Amino acid sequence: MDELVILTGCNGGVGKNTLSLLLENNYKVIGIDIGKTPCIEHKNLRYYQCDLSDKIGRTLVVELIKKNYDSIYAIINLAGIFMMESIIEGSAKDLEKIINVNFFGMYYLNKELFPLLHEGSKIINMSSEIARYSPQPFMNYYSMSKKMVDTYTDVLRRECNYIGIKVIKIQSGSMNTNMLTIANEEYDNLIENTKYFKSPLTTLKGMMTKELKKTNDPKIISKLILKILTKKNPRICYRVKNSFALRFVNSLPEKWQDKIYKSVIK
Repeated sequence: MDELVILTGCNGGVGKNTLSLLLENNYKVIGIDIGKTPCIEHKNLRYYQCDLSDKIGRTLVVELIKKNYDSIYAIINLAGIFMMESIIEGSAKDLEKIINVNFFGMYYLNKELFPLLHEGSKIINMSSEIARYSPQPFMNYYSMSKKMVDTYTDVLRRECNYIGIKVIKIQSGSMNTNMLTIANEEYDNLIENTKYFKSPLTTLKGMMTKELKKTNDPKIISKLILKILTKKNPRICYRVKNSFALRFVNSLPEKWQDKIYKSVIK
């Protein structure tokens, strides 16, 4: 296997495992991450440090890729950040940041490198189980960004269907990565700084901690990505380790969901 694959977020929890697996299976990888150095050194890895939400940095990386390569087998978009904020009390700047990183970074990279794709190429976008459901309270910024990813991927898939390029989304549940530490830190900051929601947030903290303990090995996602790359006709969506509790709550009418969140999270 010598196909060229673009992998964003290659130093993250899922990204690092995916990068390692791709290299083990003889893929050539262009790894992109915000970190200064790659988590792995390998002869088949070309690494670019880049904040994909930064237009200047992203444009430079794209120009270098176009200069050195004329064909890409797959673009795997794993780069992303997590935030927990109140839609009322959170800052517009943070909302702009998470949408820029989680959505626009993906959107622009796919768009700018699209001329290097060909019939049989694949685009894999990391969505979230959150995108499937009615949003949970205080997960608003993250939910909004992932719903954008989800809808964008569906639209892109239907356009690319005419030209033989496969577009796949992964709706993943919680994985045991550094994002869990970030989630706890974000939550503690949210409780400390809220004016309106200290009581429900304190209650929800215990529930969230319990749910996060059910997290899964990120290698599950990495193995799935390798499977998608090798399948001629992969599914349009893969749902991995999604939460039973979220699925149950979202099986109810939204008005009932509102009542459940209000009565349980006091």
